[in-house]
Amino acid sequence: MYKYAGVVVLYNPDIDVEANINTYINEIDKLYIIDNSEHEQKAIIQNIINNEKSIYVNLDGNKGLGYALNVGCRMAVEDGFNYVLTMDQDSKFENNGVKTIVDFIEKSHEHYSIVCPNVKSVYSEYETNQEKVAYTLIGENLNEIRNWVMTSGSMMFLEDYMGVNGFDDEMFIAHLDIDLGIKLYLNNKKIIMLGNSVIIQRFGNSIPKKILWKTVHPSFAAPVRTYYLFRNQKYLERKYGKGMKKIINVHLYKFIIKIMIFEDRKIEKMKMAIRGIIDAKKKKMGAYS
Repeated sequence: MYKYAGVVVLYNPDIDVEANINTYINEIDKLYIIDNSEHEQKAIIQNIINNEKSIYVNLDGNKGLGYALNVGCRMAVEDGFNYVLTMDQDSKFENNGVKTIVDFIEKSHEHYSIVCPNVKSVYSEYETNQEKVAYTLIGENLNEIRNWVMTSGSMMFLEDYMGVNGFDDEMFIAHLDIDLGIKLYLNNKKIIMLGNSVIIQRFGNSIPKKILWKTVHPSFAAPVRTYYLFRNQKYLERKYGKGMKKIINVHLYKFIIKIMIFEDRKIEKMKMAIRGIIDAKKKKMGAYS
């Protein structure tokens, strides 16, 4: 039986964070809560902090998602854990999603560096403010090998994490999951997604839109998120070369189309995209300033 820990990164969390954490904390042995907030909000997370499974670390400001994840993962390594579940504060599992992942790992005859859940993307319907499902990545009865998967919900083998030097904290946020996937792929490691384990995730407010016969999912993210997305994409292209495109299927022109057709603050976002590309060429990384 392996030992399982979890890492959740907080950034100015709202009241939902406790309920989200409660969907998985009972399925792991310890939870490292890494707080990236500008202002400590213990009143919101008091019950979680006081849970006997929790270890709380305040980073005294936003050091970036990659840095925070590395802090938690390396603590898990030092404490002798084999696997770590990496979580965003706004992610939650359906039913026994983490137990399904753990059971799969314990019974599998093949090693996977990451075992992750199926992703159910949700959004708030404008007229009713009700939560609606935008899409689910794979069918319930399918398991699928993936080159990379989103960080939140991933159960990662810590020995492999250490073998590829963890997350690239120079990227700050955005594409950390892609970078990790590339490193694992280049080291002949495997990632698998389980259709019968489901995590619920809100990607900005990704409302489904139609272009001709095709449904697309604009993120409606803030302009600074556009900056990180474009900068880090170009950073990865420089880091790994053209071979990266064989491993991932992320195309910046698709983001441009979605922004220009569907999203607000178009000019501001395009200026931020251009600035991100320029900063990548200058090797200007870390937090946006």
